[in-house]
Amino acid sequence: MKKMLCLTLALLTMMITASSVSANSLGKNGLLLKLNDAYLIYSKGEMPYVDANYRTLIPLRVISDAINGRITWDQKTKVVQIEAENFKLSAALNEKGATINNKKINSDTSMINKNGTVLVPAKWIAEGLGVSLIWDANSKVLSMDGEQFFQKGPLERMNNEEHKVTSFDPQIVPIEIGYGANEGEEQLKISFKNISKNTYTNREIQDHLLVYISPDSFIEEGINGITNSDRSGIRLIDKLEPNKTYSYFLPVGRLDQKQLQVDTPQYVFIRYFKYQ
Repeated sequence: MKKMLCLTLALLTMMITASSVSANSLGKNGLLLKLNDAYLIYSKGEMPYVDANYRTLIPLRVISDAINGRITWDQKTKVVQIEAENFKLSAALNEKGATINNKKINSDTSMINKNGTVLVPAKWIAEGLGVSLIWDANSKVLSMDGEQFFQKGPLERMNNEEHKVTSFDPQIVPIEIGYGANEGEEQLKISFKNISKNTYTNREIQDHLLVYISPDSFIEEGINGITNSDRSGIRLIDKLEPNKTYSYFLPVGRLDQKQLQVDTPQYVFIRYFKYQ
């Protein structure tokens, strides 16, 4: 009986460990961050998560690049600062509270360094930028919309879509990212759900995938104004019906190995939009 109990505990430990590894790579993630309808589906290091105080923490580097900000680090004081146009945030690691736009705020959580990734409370970013945080409990999506996102800097290519109906959110949500064999090679496999009440055809919905590796190195797939390439398998799905889940492939290779570019990707965004 004792041996059986030890074996059961060992198996549970292995399952928890495997689950943690999956969540930090490209497996299912319990929470999605959406900026101007673009979903963060991969982050080198840590993905967004909810801490013990039920506060959502998001990777600081992702936010900094999305608003064309600059991050500085003071090794002596352990203070991290991010500064962009009309936005400034300063906080010491693991200390509650921050200074946002030169105003000190109290908080029950803190900026942290988790496994080499600096994460910041999403609420601080929203307050500093003057935007709302929207939480969808059903799809587990945390959204922020603001004119500061993707306008300048490393991620302005997220605005490359051609013929996009900007006033319409199709409510297509990625739910799992992984790999699968397709056309004789390993490709990125994306599963998504149509959470809207609309039925779409493959002529109406497009995706735009942006893999950010460095300021000079990107991988893009989908309809955009620069490359105008579209190898996305979403085109092969004839009809997207409400409340149904679908899967398709994107031939961008493995995102966690050095196969396509000079270095491992920093993060990946995908946007689904109605194509006019």
